[in-house]
Amino acid sequence: MRLKPLTLVLGLGLFAATSASFAGDDWKFLPVRDADYKPDLTVSVMGGALDPQHGSRGSYIGGELAFNCLALQPPKGVLRSKVSLGSYDHGGMKITSFEINPRWTTQLSQDLSVGVGPGIGLVKAEMAGTSKDMAALQLGADLDYRVGAVNLGLGARWQTTQNKEIVSGTRGADNFLILAKLGVNF
Repeated sequence: MRLKPLTLVLGLGLFAATSASFAGDDWKFLPVRDADYKPDLTVSVMGGALDPQHGSRGSYIGGELAFNCLALQPPKGVLRSKVSLGSYDHGGMKITSFEINPRWTTQLSQDLSVGVGPGIGLVKAEMAGTSKDMAALQLGADLDYRVGAVNLGLGARWQTTQNKEIVSGTRGADNFLILAKLGVNF
């Protein structure tokens, strides 16, 4: 996979910012083993607009499962694991993306939170009857508002993929996604 300069700069900036804010504090490993661990599970449907590198902007639909990370928690904020599956099909190009996106999340108010973080994924890109599976890296942010058992969310993420040739002259399936989420908190 080739790493684009923007990906590297954003990743290093995010790492530096979170590292500086947590320096000297205690991280919690395997919080799932603690008696007071709560998964804070949210199941959501997602819809939005995906803008691919080799196509025109079109609809994106999918689903997401979000929960407090089982393996690691920072001393400040919460790591939320967001696992999603979504699909785009527009103008002769189809992209299906399975993603795992950890988000460092902090409360802005009692019911409003913001999360940022990197992610990894597997993308299947299809054009002209040909398909390629590619590994992906992403960087994104989410805003979530809780109203009792209902979760309303907005998100944006940029995704870069391996530079595999899908059809002659078309390599990779990099894309940008803006989406809204409607979910249930358990």
